[in-house]
Amino acid sequence: MLGNGTNTPVAFGRHTGAVWGLCLALAFGTVAAHAARYPMPDPSAPRIGEILVTNSKYEDSLAKLAQRYGVGYRELVDANPGIDPWIPGEGTRIVLPTEYLLPSGPRDGIVLNLPEYRLYYFLPNGAEIVTFPIGIGRSSYPTPQTDTKIVGRVRDPTWYPGESARKEYAAEGRPLPPAVPAGPDNPMGSMALVLGIKSYFIHGTNKPFGVGQQASFGCVRLYPDDIENLAANVPNGTRVRIVDEPVKVAWLDDELFMEVHKDLNEQANLQAVFDAIQNAIAGRSTDVDWQRAEEMARDATGVPGPVGLVRLAN
Repeated sequence: MLGNGTNTPVAFGRHTGAVWGLCLALAFGTVAAHAARYPMPDPSAPRIGEILVTNSKYEDSLAKLAQRYGVGYRELVDANPGIDPWIPGEGTRIVLPTEYLLPSGPRDGIVLNLPEYRLYYFLPNGAEIVTFPIGIGRSSYPTPQTDTKIVGRVRDPTWYPGESARKEYAAEGRPLPPAVPAGPDNPMGSMALVLGIKSYFIHGTNKPFGVGQQASFGCVRLYPDDIENLAANVPNGTRVRIVDEPVKVAWLDDELFMEVHKDLNEQANLQAVFDAIQNAIAGRSTDVDWQRAEEMARDATGVPGPVGLVRLAN
C-alpha cells in the first residue's frame, strides 16, 4: 500500500493538450510517417498530446493498430488491459496512448526513454517536439543508458553481427554470415544513425512488429518511415540521452499528474511511484489520492492521470 464507434480516432476524457500531428494529421518533414509533432509546452506544464480512441475492425490486431497509429506495440497493449492483442474483435474500443508527460531533464536534442519505448526529439528551433515509438534491446542485450550524440548516418547499412548474435542464430538453425548486406534480411532497415558509443545505432527495421518491444541486440529500432523522417531532419552532433524513467510526474497548474510504465523487467514498481510523488510534492501543501496512485502503479497503462491537488488555504 502506498502511503502519506468509429475508426477515426477521437479525443475523450478530461484532457486539454492539443494534438498537432498524430500519424494522420501532420508529417514531420516531407516523408509521410508516424511522427507526432507538437508545440513546445511551457516548462511549468510539460505535457503534450491527448488521449484518443478508435474502434477496431474484425481483421485488426493490436500490432497492426500500433503501426497504423504510430504507437509502439507495448504501449498499445498496456493502455488496453484485458483486450486480446491478436483478435480484439469488431468494434472494440481501443485507447490510443497519445498523451505524454515529457521526460525529466534538459529539453535538448534526442531523449530515449527505455521503459516508455519512445523517442523525443526537441527541435533546434526550441519551439517544437517530435516523438516516435521505438524498439529497444532485450534484457540479455540491454540498450545502454548513456549521454552521447549522433556522429553520422549510413544509407542501406550492412549489419556486422557480433559473436553473440551469430551464436544465437546458429543455434536456431539460421547461421549468419560475417556481414549481412542491405536488403529484406537486414534487421537494420534502410537507414542508421550512428551513435558516439561503439556498435550502437538508431536504425530502421525489417520487422516493424519489434517496435515497442525489447527485441534487438541493443540498438534502437524505429518504424521504416520514422527512421527516414528522423534522419532527414536531425543533424550530426545532436545530443542523445538514453534514460530509464518508468514513472513521470508533473504539475499542470495546481494539479499533479502521473504517467506510469512497467519497468524494463515488465514489473510495476510501487516504490518508484511513491518516491516520484514525494519528490514532486516536496515544499507544497498537497492532497494526494494515494489509492488512485497505487492503482496507476499496479496497472501501469502509460496513460497520464491526476493524482493530487494543491491544498487550498482556508
